[in-house]
Amino acid sequence: MRKIKKSVLQMNDYSVPQGFNRIKLNQNESPLDIPFSVKKEICNRLKKIPWNRYPPAVPQSLVEKLSEYSSFPSENIGVGNGSNELIQTLIYSCCDSGDTITVVKPGFSVYKRVAGLMDIQVHEVPLDEDFQFNEKNIIEKSQGSRLTILASPNNPTGTLLKTPQAEEISQKIPGILVVDEAYFEFCKDSVFPLVSRRDNVWVLRTFSKALGLAGIRLGYLLAPAGVVKELFKAKLPFSTGVFQLLAGEVVLENPDFISRNVDLIVKERERVYREIEKMPDVFPVPSEANFILFESSRIPGKRLYERLYEEGVVLRYFDVPKLKNKLRVTVGKPPENDFFLEKLSRIVKEEK
Repeated sequence: MRKIKKSVLQMNDYSVPQGFNRIKLNQNESPLDIPFSVKKEICNRLKKIPWNRYPPAVPQSLVEKLSEYSSFPSENIGVGNGSNELIQTLIYSCCDSGDTITVVKPGFSVYKRVAGLMDIQVHEVPLDEDFQFNEKNIIEKSQGSRLTILASPNNPTGTLLKTPQAEEISQKIPGILVVDEAYFEFCKDSVFPLVSRRDNVWVLRTFSKALGLAGIRLGYLLAPAGVVKELFKAKLPFSTGVFQLLAGEVVLENPDFISRNVDLIVKERERVYREIEKMPDVFPVPSEANFILFESSRIPGKRLYERLYEEGVVLRYFDVPKLKNKLRVTVGKPPENDFFLEKLSRIVKEEK
């Protein structure tokens, strides 16, 4: 143990309590698997390619499909083993030990974890009381930072960084603004037009949410010309295998099911929000993602989490001050959402 870095030993495990024998609404996955016909096509193509050869260093076929899907030039797109690997690549590429990055809190914990492994300082800017981004505070805290990394919609709050806010931040900070748009399909709002106008705005996206490939591990980066090539010198070579690349290609060739799934999830998100809002002393946060953050003024967050778990529903509980009494529910299939809502309503009434 003495030979392991202090920053690693001091770090908590990244673990999310599971409940695979329960209604699983805790990890912001799509509740809808990709169609069997799409899986079959992936497997058919996989059988026809050699497995004894390394995958291409630049998966041009997938990149071209991503270019069509994102309306962004193919030479400005980079692919990685999930957006988590790309977060690591960005921080490794741009920061040395002792440098600083800026993030918001509450926010996605992986940014801070990766920085901590490299002894990089992290400035955490609190969101406003209604969980909105405060661009003035972000700009102030980012003055000494190499990277400012913001998720939009933000996880776990579901709130949006508006394009004018992102543009103002990018104009007034000395470093790079990275916007993590893991959930952008659920809001149709993206800052990516700024990438063409501002050389310090880069965008991350993933196949794990709206595209239903959380188990595959695939993400991509949109960045100005020339940036991807330089950044990817710090990425592990051949980190995305042929199965991942093929799966990404075939899914992008079938946009109709993606649109149908997104429409259903957004419709269910709005329904679940309205039903939670009707419950006495339960307060949901308006969300632009595929999840909703909420709290009950009657029941402490941990107790409510445990009660729901006992009733067969697993949500996400965050043991941090700003979220102490809040839970995050991922939007599931309609019957799963009905089950969750019925259990939540009953528990809230019982705790009166």
